[in-house]
Amino acid sequence: MEAQDQLLMSLGYLVFMLIVSFIFVKFPPKKINYFYGYRTRHSMVNQEIWTVANNYSSKFMVKITLTSIVFPPILYFIYPEYNLLITIIVHTILLLSILYFTEKHLTESFGKDGKSK
Repeated sequence: MEAQDQLLMSLGYLVFMLIVSFIFVKFPPKKINYFYGYRTRHSMVNQEIWTVANNYSSKFMVKITLTSIVFPPILYFIYPEYNLLITIIVHTILLLSILYFTEKHLTESFGKDGKSK
């Protein structure tokens, strides 16, 4: 794949992820469920935690994706032949960081019994 194609694919992937992020912000899951939203044992304790976790994680996902859009143009000049691969790996690692930061936010905001601090 040519360098320009790698750049366009990387940017296309991030635009797609940005659309997905905005969908999560615009249409957060209303009730606790097992197939849509930020689902961890901690986030599913009660409805209040569920709402906070989904709002926090979806907004964080938008920030991460907007930040990631900077990478493909830079990678175009450094590693043009690996632009798509590096973009996907870096973005995936950043998306996984949502777990850490959301759980940290929930731990700081709620006690072990599920009530607000």
